[in-house]
Amino acid sequence: MSNTFASSNTTASDSSFVFNGSSGDVIDTNTVTTVTMNSDTPTNIDTSAGYFSGGHNGNYQNFIDKLLFSDESRSTLAAVLSQSICYQSACNSTLSGYFAGGSDYHHQSFIDKLLFSDESCTTLATTLSQAIHGQSACNSTLAGYFAGGNNGSSDQSFIDKLLFSDESCTTLTSTLSQIIHGQSACNSTLAGYFAGGWDYNSYQSFIDKLLFNNETRSTLTAILSQTISNQSACNSTLAGYFAGGGDDIRYQSFIDKLLFNNETRSTLTVTLSQSVDNQAACNSTLAGYFAGGYNGSSDQTFIDKLLFSDELRSTLTAVLSRTIGLQSTCQSGNIL
Repeated sequence: MSNTFASSNTTASDSSFVFNGSSGDVIDTNTVTTVTMNSDTPTNIDTSAGYFSGGHNGNYQNFIDKLLFSDESRSTLAAVLSQSICYQSACNSTLSGYFAGGSDYHHQSFIDKLLFSDESCTTLATTLSQAIHGQSACNSTLAGYFAGGNNGSSDQSFIDKLLFSDESCTTLTSTLSQIIHGQSACNSTLAGYFAGGWDYNSYQSFIDKLLFNNETRSTLTAILSQTISNQSACNSTLAGYFAGGGDDIRYQSFIDKLLFNNETRSTLTVTLSQSVDNQAACNSTLAGYFAGGYNGSSDQTFIDKLLFSDELRSTLTAVLSRTIGLQSTCQSGNIL
């Protein structure tokens, strides 16, 4: 198959406009975000949620859908992104989500911040080092990392670091092993993993590892089960999950699992409910959620749930507020 992955409502091909995969973040199961209600007997309510922002469905979008993990209900925030945009990348700290770069007919470098406490959206003074789309992103406890992408002229391999403490952005000495866009990313507590993608010559299956303690990059022996781009990714505390995407055979539904303790890759028996690319993904402490995307005929609203305990997939009753692809995603509740 050629490198064209176009939404039915999109005139551009995915060789120039691709979704970088969601920012899947490992969840720290020892900490949850809670709200104490005023009553005679205080009650702690888990407010952890996934946020699906922007995207494309014939037009660029700026809305933010919220998936509350406790009851798996979907609502739409009053806050919106500062621009209608797609092909962004996203990561999160314990306090805020960050949506960076993307395309709205022009490549962008701005970083929007979603404050979880009041769900307000502002734009940082700092920007990415380049105007870029098709990046992938992950985060440690201290910083977010935005890697690869396309700047309108060529694919890139640089890695920008957003330090959460002062929200400053620098560029690492380390780079990805290839110039690439359309990767997906997740992270363990120790490292970020950037997988697959398209380099304008061929689809890729390699997995780069960014070790957080010294910010060095290596490439795993393990590879994805297929050469693929436009996947979505999330993770539990034990493993990362790379799902769907597009390759030479077209749209896919398989889910690859990267076990963090020995960095081996396997493929789950279970699949997504549809073959799609350009989905977005996030995770709670218990499950990963894969939402939207394009199935070859139209953009979608469905949300698939992968339960980490038994790695079974179900489809939620809740759906996104509109058919959409090329969104970016982060999550509150925990950082990893």
